[in-house]
Parts: sequence; structure tokens; C-alpha cells
Amino acid sequence: MLGAVLRATRPVIAAGLALTALAGCGSDDGEDAKKQATPTPSATGAAPEAYLPVPDDVTLTEPGTALGLGEEGVVAFQRRQDEVGVLAVSVRRIERTSFQESFAGWEIDGTTAARTPYFARVEVTNVGDVDLGGMRLDNVLWGDDGTTLEAPNYYGADQLPVCSGDPLPTPFAAGATAQLCQVYFIAPTRALERVSFSPFGGLDAVSWSGELSPVDKPGKKGRKDEKAQEGTSETASATPSGDAS
Repeated sequence: MLGAVLRATRPVIAAGLALTALAGCGSDDGEDAKKQATPTPSATGAAPEAYLPVPDDVTLTEPGTALGLGEEGVVAFQRRQDEVGVLAVSVRRIERTSFQESFAGWEIDGTTAARTPYFARVEVTNVGDVDLGGMRLDNVLWGDDGTTLEAPNYYGADQLPVCSGDPLPTPFAAGATAQLCQVYFIAPTRALERVSFSPFGGLDAVSWSGELSPVDKPGKKGRKDEKAQEGTSETASATPSGDAS
């Protein structure tokens, strides 16, 4: 049988999961967002105050803003034709990994194996008035290698505990917060340069970038966590920043 065919005991990553893609709205649970397309050229001239209608107390991050890791940007997208979602987004970490390190026991076809996997750990808060329960961020946050945009892939905790990214909880109304981990497969000879959001209307992307980190493995504390525990006899297990809420 072909290597890309699912075996009973092993998960599979096929080349079809790593497609260049771009779209302007969020997708619901199960919707395929990974259709090949060409990024829309950025609009010229001054950006409008709000490229989509949002609540009066919400200020969107200006298109073209470059943010660092941990900084928050507020973005709006069309979830459906008559629904606008608004999220405060913080990309907390970007981790470069390998199939050998993070996908042990998986069957991976040759085309995909030539790519480099990256994990992006993201925190989002619903600051709009539309319930976003059950939604994935397939059409919201893209991996940018400087030339193309890559749609994220998501895996449950049982598939990939080191980087699980379940859909947003249901309900996910105004004020709700969740943490996700998105997986990007970047083409050979390229590297993930930033995580990007492309606003409605072809405006310049809002992006997050910064120093790459090693994989934050479940059950292991980072150095900052260890220092925070110094001087106390109390112990607690660390929760990985990429666990879905």
C-alpha cells in the first residue's frame, strides 16, 4: 500500500496537508481552508478606520502593523457573509521543530518530509459580539515564509500532545479566551518568518514575529517557570502554553 495511506496504528501526514493558501474569512469546524491561491496585492493609500464593522468600543490594529511575540493585535474577519468575528490575538511563541523530534511514530510521505514543521502557540480573546464557538483559525492566521502563505494544520491532544489545537470551545462568546497551537509545514529552503493576518479588502497584513524557541514539551517547565518556583517548597505541574482550552 502507499505510504500516505492511513495505517491502523499510526497517524499520517500527507503532502496534501501542506498547501499554500490564502482567504479572507474565518472557517467553521471541519471546513477545508487549504485551497491554493495567490495573495492579494496590498492596497495603497491610507487605511480606513475599520475595514469591517466592529463594536464601537473596539479599535482594530492598523493594517501593516508588525508586532513582536507576546504583543496583542485586534483583527476582524467575516465568519459568514453576515457575521463579523473580532479577536484579540497574541502569538506567544514560534517553535522550529523536526519530524524526528515531534512526530515520532507518524508515517510521512516524501514530499511532506522535505518540509520543516513549526509550531505557533497562540492566545485569542473574543472581543466582538459574535459567538465563535467551534471555529478554527484556518482562514485567520497564516504562516509566512516571505514568499507564500501556508494554512495551519491542527491536531488533537491524542494525536500530537506536544502541539494540540482543538477548535475554539463552545460557546465562545464575548470575553472568552483560549490557547491554541497551530502547525505549519514550510517549504524546503525556506523558513517561517512571521505569522500573518490578512485584513479584508487586500490591506497590508498584521504580523507577529520574533526569536524562535525550542519546542515547549508537555510536562516540562521552562527556565522562567523554574526560576519562579525558586524559594518555595510548593510544586505544581506546568501546563503547556499550546494546550487548547
